[in-house]
Amino acid sequence: MKKFYFFILFIISMNKSFAWHETEVTNENIATLGGVWVQIFVYEQHCQDNQYYETVIERLPASPRFNQYSKEIEHFTERQELAWERGGVGVTAAISAGTTNCDNMARVIWEWFGEN
Repeated sequence: MKKFYFFILFIISMNKSFAWHETEVTNENIATLGGVWVQIFVYEQHCQDNQYYETVIERLPASPRFNQYSKEIEHFTERQELAWERGGVGVTAAISAGTTNCDNMARVIWEWFGEN
């Protein structure tokens, strides 16, 4: 799990940002985002044969929401970091329990970061 966070922090460190640390964002949204990040990581590692893989992975960097959220992670407060971690832990437990699959993860990722 720590490798995942280091990977995300590496990506984020390449970007500068301004928004969330200047606005009010609920811990619930941040927890959800933490769960979505875990799903992206798991999806990249284990779902390459999924029918939606190329579409989801290729379009993530083109998503304005993905880019904004990626930049904002470095500005989390302690409470936001805790919410992020709790969201990630919850999704990790769901994935470990087998209550989701590659199609569901693709759908969730696309709902958060895809084009509507």
